[in-house]
Amino acid sequence: MRIAMLTIALLLAAAESPVDLVQVRLARGDAAGAREALAQVAEPADTDAAARAAWLDANARIAWAAGEMDRAFALSVQAQVLAERAGVELPALTAAFSPQRAWVDPACGVALRVLPTGDAGAQASALAAQLLALPEAKQPSGAWIVCAARLLDASVPMPATEKVKEGRETPAQARVRTRAALLRLACEARAGDAKVAERTLKELRDLAKQSRQAAPFTQWFEGELLLRDTARRDPRLASLRFTQSAAAFDEAPWLRVAALKRAAEALQAIDPQEAARLRAAADKEIP
Repeated sequence: MRIAMLTIALLLAAAESPVDLVQVRLARGDAAGAREALAQVAEPADTDAAARAAWLDANARIAWAAGEMDRAFALSVQAQVLAERAGVELPALTAAFSPQRAWVDPACGVALRVLPTGDAGAQASALAAQLLALPEAKQPSGAWIVCAARLLDASVPMPATEKVKEGRETPAQARVRTRAALLRLACEARAGDAKVAERTLKELRDLAKQSRQAAPFTQWFEGELLLRDTARRDPRLASLRFTQSAAAFDEAPWLRVAALKRAAEALQAIDPQEAARLRAAADKEIP
C-alpha cells in the first residue's frame, strides 16, 4: 500500500507544471527553487492579461521570499492592475499565507504583506517607471498606482485627489477608494508636507484600528512619519511602531528583519544599548 501511494505521489509530482512547482517551492520557503521553476515559463504577452497577472504575481512572491521588498511591491502592484484588467481575482492566483491572511487584502486589492522598504536603491526609479507606464496609471482611478510609484521614487509627483461621487459605491469602487487612501497616507507619511503630519498620523492610526490586515503596513509608515523632522518627531515611539510591525509580520521574515533594523536605527542616538539588542534580534530573524 505504501509503495502504491508513493508511486501515485511521484506521478503527480511529475505531472506538475512549472507554475505548480513555483507554488510548491514557495510554500516550503525555497525562493531559489521557485525562481528556477518560473524560469521555465515563457513570459506572457501584455495582451493576455490574466496569464501575465499570474506570472507577475508569482514573480512578486518569489521576490518577497528572497527579501527583495521594493521589487516585490512593484510586481504585486502590476499583477493587481492586470488582474483587474482581465476581470480576475488575484488572491485565487497565488496561495494565501493562511485561511485568515490573504496575500492580497480583498478590501483594498493591495498585497499588504509587502511594502517598499527602500532596499532597491538606485533601481527604485526604474521600478516606479514600470508602474507609471501602465495605461491605468493615467486614469483618475489609477491614482493609487501613481502613489505606489511615489513610494518607490519620491520624485514622482503626488497625484491629484480624485473627487468621490455621492451615492452608493459598488464593491469595486470601494476597493479602489480604500487602497488609494491607504497608499496616499503612506506617501504623506514618508515624504508629505510637515504641516499635515498630525492629520496623517491620526488617519494612519484610525486605519489600523479599522483593519487588522492593514495594521502592520500602517504601523511601519507611522514609524517613518515619527522619524521625520516634524512637530510629532518621536524616535522612541517610532521604534515601538517598527517593532510592532515586525511582530505582526509573523509570516514575513524579511520584513521582520527590515522592521527591527529600522527600530534599531530610530534608537541609535538616544539608546544605543537597546538599538544593539534590536539589531541582534534582526540578525536572528534572517532566513
